[in-house]
Amino acid sequence: MLLTAVISGCSTDEDAQAVESAATQPATPSEELVTADPPADEPIDDAAICTAYGDVLTILENADLGLDDGRMAEQEHEGWYQLATRVLDRLPSSGGGAVRDAIADLQDVAPAIPSGAGEDPAGVRSTEWYAAEEVLGAACDDLGVPLAINVFTGG
Repeated sequence: MLLTAVISGCSTDEDAQAVESAATQPATPSEELVTADPPADEPIDDAAICTAYGDVLTILENADLGLDDGRMAEQEHEGWYQLATRVLDRLPSSGGGAVRDAIADLQDVAPAIPSGAGEDPAGVRSTEWYAAEEVLGAACDDLGVPLAINVFTGG
């Protein structure tokens, strides 16, 4: 409607006011913007932590595949591992329980490496890493939410 008025022009001031009014006012109450506050973050349950840990595994596995296939340089591979430590760091690890305790152990083994820090993610895929991941896998299996990876690189 506004585009038509601009292209065809307005013949009177009343027409211009009508076009301006129509362009700035919602046509119906259902078109009004909702300005309510977003819902508060709800605590994440252990099953959701197991699912979210799958993102860490997905990053690592796809990075390994890319490096092994020669589609990625070591520097890029290390960057993906660093990202995985930051994703892992965002998972809740307090409150007790087998899942959260295993996440805390993984976070201790491979602390978050800040973006651009250039640090080596040495703890990732270490013996200690695999031991903590085994405990996490068993705890997630007990919840009926096995750890899962989404492999999407390759040819």
